[in-house]
Amino acid sequence: MELTDRWKAMNWQTSEFSYTKVDLLAELKKESKSDITKLLNAYKRQYVLMLALTVITPLFALLNVDEPEYVFSIGMIWSYCLILSGFLTLKYARFQRPDLSLRTAEAIRASLVFVRAINTFQCNFVAFYTPVVFLGSLLATLTYGGKRLATIVNDPFSITVIVISTTLIIWAGKAIKRFMASRQCVALMAKLEEHLNTLEQP
Repeated sequence: MELTDRWKAMNWQTSEFSYTKVDLLAELKKESKSDITKLLNAYKRQYVLMLALTVITPLFALLNVDEPEYVFSIGMIWSYCLILSGFLTLKYARFQRPDLSLRTAEAIRASLVFVRAINTFQCNFVAFYTPVVFLGSLLATLTYGGKRLATIVNDPFSITVIVISTTLIIWAGKAIKRFMASRQCVALMAKLEEHLNTLEQP
C-alpha cells in the first residue's frame, strides 16, 4: 500500500511533481501487474490441487470394496471434489487471462471479478454440502441392511463412517476457507483494489 499512500500524499497542483507523478504511476502499474500474476497463480495452484484430489480420491474406495458403506462415504467425498473441479474447469475455460500489456485497471478488475466468483461459489457450496454429506451418510447406514437409528447408535462401524466422511468434508471446507482467507490472497486482493481506485482517479 506504500505506493498508494505516496500517491495520495502528493500535491499534484505543484508542477515540480509532474515527473514524479508519471514515475509513480508507472511504478504502480508495474507492481499491480506483478500482484495480478501472483494472485492468479495462487488460484491456479488450487485448481490443480482439486483436479489431483478428484483423480486420487476414488482410489481409496479400492482399499475396502467389500464394504458398501465405506465405498459410499468415499463416493460422497469424491462427488464433492468432482463438483468443485467441474466448476473451476468451467470458470477457467471461460476466463481469458488479462493481457497485462493493455490497461492495468481493466486487468485488475477482471482478475478480482474472477477470484471473487470462485470464492463465493466455494463458500456457498461448502455450507450446503456439509449437511448433505452427513445426512447422506446417515441415510446410507440406515438403509443398508435395514438398520434403524437405534442400531446405528450401537454400531461402531456405522458411526465411524458417518463421522469420518463428515469430518473430511468439513476439513476440506475449512482448508478452502483458509486458502481464501490466507494472508497472501487477502492482502493481494486488498492491494489491487487500492491500486484500481487510484488508477481510476481523474
